[in-house]
This record gives sequence, C-alpha cells and structure tokens, in this order.
Amino acid sequence: MNLDKLLVVDGSIQSSDLISSWLAREGYTEVYTADSGLNALAKAELINPDVVITNVDLPDISGFDLCKHLKNAMPYSLVLCISHVNSEANKLRAAQVGADDYMDTGDSYQFLSKIRSLFRVKHLSNQIRNQYAELEERNSLMERHLRLGRRVQRALIPDIDMSFNDCRVMSTYQSAMGVGGDFYNILSLNEHCLGIVMGDVSGHGIAASFLTVTLNVMIKNLTYWHFDPGELLFHLNNEMCELFGQGDDNPDLYACVFYAMVDTQAKRIRFANAGLVLPLLVEEQEVSEVEASGAPIGMMEDVKYEQRSIAYKSGDMLLLYTDGLQDCYYKNQPDEFLRHIKDLLTELSPRGNMREILDSVCSHFYKVDATVHERMEMDDVSMLLCKL
Repeated sequence: MNLDKLLVVDGSIQSSDLISSWLAREGYTEVYTADSGLNALAKAELINPDVVITNVDLPDISGFDLCKHLKNAMPYSLVLCISHVNSEANKLRAAQVGADDYMDTGDSYQFLSKIRSLFRVKHLSNQIRNQYAELEERNSLMERHLRLGRRVQRALIPDIDMSFNDCRVMSTYQSAMGVGGDFYNILSLNEHCLGIVMGDVSGHGIAASFLTVTLNVMIKNLTYWHFDPGELLFHLNNEMCELFGQGDDNPDLYACVFYAMVDTQAKRIRFANAGLVLPLLVEEQEVSEVEASGAPIGMMEDVKYEQRSIAYKSGDMLLLYTDGLQDCYYKNQPDEFLRHIKDLLTELSPRGNMREILDSVCSHFYKVDATVHERMEMDDVSMLLCKL
C-alpha cells in the first residue's frame, strides 16, 4: 500500500475519476480531488500533498496560477501540469511558474511513468531534507559543546593582568575556533620567583583544548617538585609520553612549551624551551631572541632540555607568543616577520603602555576581525608581555 498523498485537480469530474482509477490500480490509496483552483488551494492546505496533478484549464484560475500559488505556499510539493493541447507556449509557461513536470494528453503509461518519477524525486528530496535537519541538529549540539568548552577553557586560562614584586604581566588571547590549542599560566613559586608558562598544542579545536587543560594541570603539579625549568620540562615530557604514548604511536599529538622562572631579587631569568617560537627580550635599544633548544613535549621519552639564564634590567620586557602570530601574514617568511616585530617593539617600547603594545602587535600580525570561514584556516595566538 502506497501512502503518498496525491491531489488531482480537474474541472471535469470524468477526467478526475479516470486519473484516480489509474492511480488506484498502481496502489496509490490517498488520492484527493478538486474541481477548481481555489478548491485545490483549500484542500492542499489541509492535506499537504506530496504531488499535485493539475489541468492547466480550470473553471476559475488557471492551472499555471494554481501551480505558482502552491509553490509559494508549500515549496516541497511537486506539481505536474497537464494540457489537452500540444503547445510549446504551455510547456514554457509551466516551467516559468515552477512546475516540476509537464505533459500533453497522452496514454496512461506515460502518465504513470511521470508520476513514479516525481515520487522518486520527492522521496529523495525528503531524505535529503531529513539528513540536513539531522546535520543541523548535530551542528547545533556541537556549537553548544564549543561554547561550553570555551567557557571551561577560559576559566582555566583567564586574561592576565597582575603584578609580582616589581614585575607586571599582561596577556592577550585569540582563538581560531572558539576553543583552541594555546595555553599560558603565571605561577608564584616563592616570594622572589615567578614562573611563566606558554604552550601550543598541535592542532586546534576541541581535542587540542582538552590537552591544554591537562598540560596546564600537570605543569602546576610539577612546579612543587621541580624548580629548574629544564628539569620541569624533562618530567613533563615523560609524563605526557606515559599518558598518551610516544610520537610514533600518536604522531599528531605533541606540545611546544616555554617555561621561565623570573627571579626578581637576582634580576635573572632561567628558562628552557620545548620547541616553542623564541620569546623576545625588549631592552632599551635592542630586541633580541631568548634562545634555548629542545624537542616538543610528547615526541619521545627522556629528552634533555637545555636550560639557560640571562640577566635583565628594570624596565626591560619579555614577550612570549605562539606561532599563530606569524602564520597569518608571514607563514613562510620567518625572517621577515622577525624583522617587522622587532621594529614594531622598538617603536612601541619607550611608551611603556603594555596594553597598547599587545593590541598593536596583535592588530599588525593577526586578523582580529576575521570571518568565521577565515578563522577555520587560522591558528590560535597567545601573547604574554612581562614588564621586568
């Protein structure tokens, strides 16, 4: 039994009965009839037919006008226009008003063939619309999860504007997809020492955001047991390898991390780097890279991380950032990027306004007003500026 709904519209009762009998023999049981265009519109509103078969010559409005009204009111109903006259003008008019098919008076085989074809299209259209509705529901659910993930991540990686002894630290963060793979933190180690952490997990999105939270917690725990930056990164790497497997097992799962300890009493910075882009030390007349080498976290066990130490003067600044800052405009031009950012920092640093420096650097090198589509192709970017 076929439960598809058909509405047959014809001013002649004999023609309606003939068409209905043809359809009944084919198993279509829900066949409705109307003897005029206005009657058809009223019935269509009640039954919402899958297919409407209308004669172009009706006693009140034409079948073409009926088709036009139906397509405006219920665009997913398919319409077959039938004419008793072989006319190219009628065929063109049917196409213009949106009819899905047209035929001159023919035999029952041609008529039923067109009906079957229309229902195949209708069923396929229904499947596509149902799949689209499911996709929309999944996208809506994903968006809700992204919003929740963003709130959780931002609660654990908040905006920073704080002072520690003579140092002041300020942050800025731009996420490409709502939740991202960058993270940073400021840790009070003792009354004289401040820990500064910045990291960048491979990829971005939900999976990366979960890993950033995990690494942030691991680093906080490790600072209680390992004071030196190189030693801390060594143990962080081994813990990540043990937790997630080594690089060969998870080649796309790793993190670049820079960890520095600022001793405000001795005015020295001890630091180690696990593959993050090199921070910049902004002195009175010079901007230089803070260099230390080491493999990213999670690539292999028992990696030794070079630890270095530099002195600083009051008023110097340390800028940490992730590689998303370079990738927007200088993805394959690291030397050009470095030259431009050094020039910009040299120009801005005498003013000493930290928020202005961060905002200016971000606007110069990152598409802060990017569209959603553009952000899909962008990376996250984080910056920490420490005025020493």
